[in-house]
Amino acid sequence: MFALWQVSIGSALLLLMLLMAVGYVYERMGERRDARLNPAPGRLIQVGGHSLHLLCKGSAGPAVVIEQGAGELSRFWWPVQDEIAKFAQVCTYDRAGYGWSEQGRPRRTIEDRTRELHALLSNAGVQGPFIFVAHSYGGFIVRDYTSKYPAQVAGLVLVDTASESSIFQREVLDFYAKARVINRVVGCLSRIGVLRLLSHWVALDRFGIWLTKPSEYSALCDDLASLWRVPGSMRVAPTAGSLGALPMIVITHGQPFPGPFALLEKGWSEGQAQLAALSSDSTLMVAENSNHIIQQDEPGLVVDAIRRMHTAVQEGASLVCDR
Repeated sequence: MFALWQVSIGSALLLLMLLMAVGYVYERMGERRDARLNPAPGRLIQVGGHSLHLLCKGSAGPAVVIEQGAGELSRFWWPVQDEIAKFAQVCTYDRAGYGWSEQGRPRRTIEDRTRELHALLSNAGVQGPFIFVAHSYGGFIVRDYTSKYPAQVAGLVLVDTASESSIFQREVLDFYAKARVINRVVGCLSRIGVLRLLSHWVALDRFGIWLTKPSEYSALCDDLASLWRVPGSMRVAPTAGSLGALPMIVITHGQPFPGPFALLEKGWSEGQAQLAALSSDSTLMVAENSNHIIQQDEPGLVVDAIRRMHTAVQEGASLVCDR
């Protein structure tokens, strides 16, 4: 009886390993087919060890550069990019591991991401100074860019970006730690073709699953993990006025975070006011009908804010006086 049980367990394990091997091959073949049928619409630019996908449209300077949040793909911004291109040069890109961009080395910091963005723009020949538009997590990257390369930044549009006071709370970091575990599991399933197979019958984005490739889940987990790599000295909100009179527009959501993300609401409004106070030439806007993804809920509001910023920078006008 014991021998039969051992045989059954062994057979089940062998079958499981066979299915995983088949799933892995199925996923790899699917990725190759996707790459063939959906080539990169922009350029692949080397940034040292790997290449990043950059898509630029329009021509009028200063150039607008869009930085996504954690787990976001550049294509989420393409409808907004098309509208901006009517009055400005505008570039979107995929951070390492997302979209058409190659994977970067693991355990990268926010500062590593800043250096990659700087190398990307420099190697691609995109001329600054830039107007950076950042969403959510991307705000940390563009603000770090501003501190490292101030002469290359003409203005900031922060679209519901996190502040130090709102994100570096113990309960928030614990929440993101759990999110990393969940995304690692989903990433493992994507590696053996489970998500690809399910997508034939189920609209996975209905369940909050919009990433498909294993590299994208690795990139998302590394985005979240980078928060733990921020040194204690950088977890404190910078002082008011530290950006001088840099033109800045802060847009925050008017509808509360849904479901388990509700804990992010604690201190969020105060954090947005802190961000606006970093510059003496800033304005704080509330997207009354939007949740966190303002660029999808109220894209016109975001485009208008960027147009206003672009005009102010071109004319050397003050946003405060323009209110």
